[in-house]
Amino acid sequence: MDGVTTTEAAAAPIPLRTQLALYGSGCFSDVASQVVIPLWVLQLHPSAVAYGAVIGARSLLPFLLSIHGGVLMDRLGVRRVMLFFAAVGAVLPVLFPLLPYIWAAIILQLIVGLTTTMSWVGAQTVAGQTMKGNAALIGRLSFSNRFGGFFCPLVAGFAWDAFGPWGGFGVMLAFSGILCVSALMLPDNLGERAGDRSFKLRDVVPRIEDYTKALALLAIPAVAIVAVGSILNIATGAIQTSFYIAYLEKLGLGGSLIGILVAATNVTALAGTVGVTRLMRRIGGVRLLNSAVIGSILAIMITPFLATFHSLVIVSALRGWSQGMVQPLMISIPSKAVPMQFQGMSVGLRISLNRLVQTLLPLVMGGVVDVIGLEESFVVVGGILLLTVGAVMYVLSRRGMMPRGPD
Repeated sequence: MDGVTTTEAAAAPIPLRTQLALYGSGCFSDVASQVVIPLWVLQLHPSAVAYGAVIGARSLLPFLLSIHGGVLMDRLGVRRVMLFFAAVGAVLPVLFPLLPYIWAAIILQLIVGLTTTMSWVGAQTVAGQTMKGNAALIGRLSFSNRFGGFFCPLVAGFAWDAFGPWGGFGVMLAFSGILCVSALMLPDNLGERAGDRSFKLRDVVPRIEDYTKALALLAIPAVAIVAVGSILNIATGAIQTSFYIAYLEKLGLGGSLIGILVAATNVTALAGTVGVTRLMRRIGGVRLLNSAVIGSILAIMITPFLATFHSLVIVSALRGWSQGMVQPLMISIPSKAVPMQFQGMSVGLRISLNRLVQTLLPLVMGGVVDVIGLEESFVVVGGILLLTVGAVMYVLSRRGMMPRGPD
């Protein structure tokens, strides 16, 4: 962006086509599979550890390759990378019902996790490159993502109940097609570095220096704060997409009601997304981030004390409101502090750390479930997360990184 200041970049209008592509990617990137695949795996009657392994497999490749994917978007352009992963993701839904085995579910989950993650990495990278911390536009991206979280689980859950596994996976296939269209709508040269346009075979291989540079971004306080908050927040999401659904099925809820509960989390997140800018101005981004993470953990922690559908809806809504506040903060805080040429790398770093948690937590919780039971595991794991938040807040306070007022 030679000769263009950050202020000018922020003021430059973003074409409607680019905005629609961005919002489409945010809306349809991930959520339907988080309902359909757990329901599918439960039909295979796995042990708790095997179930946790399938769910955790979703995050393994994103943990290893999110940084590399973000770097490729910075280097080659967002559109090319997103389109490739969207096309691969469109093939996967058909393979699940054709291969009704735990080992196949694990392998397919590895690829599903990578393709859906890269769509979301791409959307956030575009936001960082074009929106420059613009609260209104980033709020719309978060709104579209949360609307997808409301809409997609409902459609997937009802399709599962009406048409069985093929109905659920058919919805996944349709949404994958929308992701392909969204990627095609992006500008062809968005974000690419001068001189790095041509694709070379060595680009496929991750580079150690890219990972070193990405980890070095944690030296930027804004990046470090958001990374820690994101990890703790995503831990509750890992529980919701694994043993939370197992708990709901244990209560006797069908796919439609489970879809409604997942949707409830995301529809109230819309309210949190809309109101976050005003709250951020009043109490500061860091304090708001920590408070919202605590609310999200408490909401998932009390799950085993809820046995009625109405109480589950209320708590899911409260958790969604908390998570709705977290998401735009995770995008806007670092986007103002990280240079444009490293926006993809910054997003990849945060998501890579998130996926590490999502890979390990279902396995760990599966072991806890086998030892002390499903209900008790929510309390134990939630308590550990709360202690971690307390420790982080103490360290931030001691270092003067958590101001009492607005940032």
